[in-house]
Amino acid sequence: MSLTTALSSMDTLNLIALMCVVFIGLPHGAMDGALAAHFGWMESKKKAATFLIGYVAMAALVVGFWFVAPAISFIIFLGISMYHFGKGDVNTDGEEPSVTESLARGGVVIGGISQFHRVDADEIFQVLIGSNTELVWLFLNSVVPMTLIFAILSMVNKTTGERGSLLAEIAGLALIFSILPPLVGFAIYFCLIHSIRHFASMRAMLSDTITKLQITKTTILFSAISWAAGLIILAQQSSNIGFEPALLQVIFIGLAALTVPHMILVDGYTEYQKSQ
Repeated sequence: MSLTTALSSMDTLNLIALMCVVFIGLPHGAMDGALAAHFGWMESKKKAATFLIGYVAMAALVVGFWFVAPAISFIIFLGISMYHFGKGDVNTDGEEPSVTESLARGGVVIGGISQFHRVDADEIFQVLIGSNTELVWLFLNSVVPMTLIFAILSMVNKTTGERGSLLAEIAGLALIFSILPPLVGFAIYFCLIHSIRHFASMRAMLSDTITKLQITKTTILFSAISWAAGLIILAQQSSNIGFEPALLQVIFIGLAALTVPHMILVDGYTEYQKSQ
């Protein structure tokens, strides 16, 4: 089956959603190259090679572990994504976001996308980890009450205006996730909310040390490398399991692989440097 035929056979909305994730959402993580330059890790070939090898090695370990224990890997990915998404959505005006509010916000994303469309979501999960998704749903079912508890706790120390803002965003996201199919809802959140907020926060921080041109060039380069690697893997996997399952696996297992080093850099090392 040709690539054109395979693309045309997919549901249009889901295809558009996946392409948005790849070409709009993924580049926000590709800014890690610019962040590395900000920390001076691109000043020499040795430092750049060390950063790149370490980054790729962590991503490769995630992929390897996924194929050994797919359900556990997927649950871990959902858990860290829940925290990472929520942390990026908290408006702290420079202060460290609370874990409680981060998990409340992220729980709406992870729980909402899956729980509103359980049948559609389960079909996607089966492609990603196999037919037994019981453990995944056990985790996702626990996310709902946890999110409610975290949301209530997050309201305690907020002003009336802050409470209204948090409630409005949670309600708005819940509405989007309830109306739209899982992949479309995820693409809207990942591309138009999470990625845009990340672009804005990174540009504000990076502008002190590197130029906008350097940020753009580095981000495009890292995005292109990711796209090229994804295409190669997609071509190999398509012949084994079919185009649509292969596309889902490449995108979401790829996101899981890149999320781990991305979180270590953004939520770990960067936050540590800010606190110094």
